[in-house]
Amino acid sequence: MYDLAVIGGGPGGYVAAICGAQHGLKTLLVEKDALGGTCLNRGCIPTKCFIHDTKLFYGAKNSSLLKGTEALSLDVQKMVSRKRTVVKGLVGGLAAIMKSHGIEVVQGAGEVSAPGKVKVSSPGGGAKGFGGAKEFGGAKEFQAKHVILSTGSRPALPPFIKADGRLVQTTDHALDTEVVPGKIVIIGGGVIGVEMASIYLNLGCEVTILELLPEILNTEDEEVRQTLKSLLAKRGAKIHLRAKATEVNTRGEQVEIAFQDGTGKMGQLKADRLLVAAGRAPVLDGIEPDRLGLKMNGPFVKVNARLETSVPGVYAIGDLVGGMMLAHKASAEAEAAVANILGGKREVDSARIPRCIWGLTEIGAVGLSEKEAKAAGRSVRVGKFPCPYSGASQAMGRKDGFVKVVGDSETGEILGVHIVGEHATDLIGESVMAMTMEAAVEDLAEVIKPHPTLSENLMEAAKDWSGLAIHAPKKR
Repeated sequence: MYDLAVIGGGPGGYVAAICGAQHGLKTLLVEKDALGGTCLNRGCIPTKCFIHDTKLFYGAKNSSLLKGTEALSLDVQKMVSRKRTVVKGLVGGLAAIMKSHGIEVVQGAGEVSAPGKVKVSSPGGGAKGFGGAKEFGGAKEFQAKHVILSTGSRPALPPFIKADGRLVQTTDHALDTEVVPGKIVIIGGGVIGVEMASIYLNLGCEVTILELLPEILNTEDEEVRQTLKSLLAKRGAKIHLRAKATEVNTRGEQVEIAFQDGTGKMGQLKADRLLVAAGRAPVLDGIEPDRLGLKMNGPFVKVNARLETSVPGVYAIGDLVGGMMLAHKASAEAEAAVANILGGKREVDSARIPRCIWGLTEIGAVGLSEKEAKAAGRSVRVGKFPCPYSGASQAMGRKDGFVKVVGDSETGEILGVHIVGEHATDLIGESVMAMTMEAAVEDLAEVIKPHPTLSENLMEAAKDWSGLAIHAPKKR
């Protein structure tokens, strides 16, 4: 009998298992593929490897300080090999962490056969262990007082598109491919589509994005969206908004994509590759809602504020429950679920979850956009500091971007922070901390920052909220 069984070993599942073990729970972790889930193996880590390497290549190739750059090329096979090495090392490190906590990790497909019972099997008819866990043949059933479902998500494909892994790909295929296309069409202008577009643009590919919604990165602040759209356009990306792909065919070594634009006019594109980045769908393998009496919220498992499902003793977290499909959101929910299993009353505040995008330049955001804050009836004042006024940004040669602070003009409450520019994904953590500690905009303005650093940009934006920015011209 286990105190806790976790199904799914991604950033939600493995964090839940570790937290459970840290608090003395006898813990079982079931993972059908590799520890780390999509994030580590086919998502966050691989894309960041490629973003880093291709940005380095593009920067060197286009540097005015280096000689002979016209002959510079990138060894894509080595780039993919480095990614695989990084992933392998991190997966192995996770196995060691599991073992150090005494967590039994079993590789196989897990399902809740009944409340308090978890059955594990594998497509080959058996299940095996990670990191020294016991192996067994055939399916085996475990008993657990509490179960956390953390099965994650997979790429969503429109019904008329079939991915062959070569000409028509999802990110699962693209992040392990050693051949760079000359021309690529990307369906989807959300976070995944923009990050992948950035990688291909850095590699010198011709990129076209088809986005169904009125804007790319539709959930972000309007100024953030416009800045990124402008950067993509300057680098040669073609962006079709309100564009719906209607048909996909492969002919020889090319893909033909028919689409309808916002006016209803039909268009046709030809490319060496099609990447479908039109969102992700929750993985419900092994979860039979009707049989278990598990209530659903559309395609997602329904949970209350404490991440409890409708089945007693069963919790669900991460992409499986919807909301922002982010690794750190899943990890935060994992910690909360374990705390609640132990008798706590912990909830995850979605307004404090940072959003990070690694594109041609980085985006870090938390809280409400300016438009959202006004729509919520708040008395809004905005402070903004453009990167060209920053000594650190100028010294780095990275002048694109800004920091924007959205605050309540009556109370000084920080409602949202939006950063575009180098290391924005690192810098946004400071804003999350300030909001968590219930600091005011004025508090951000009074913190002494080291010079010259990008952290000063946040301070200056906060000062500008009061009309007191130091390194920007006086507002009229």
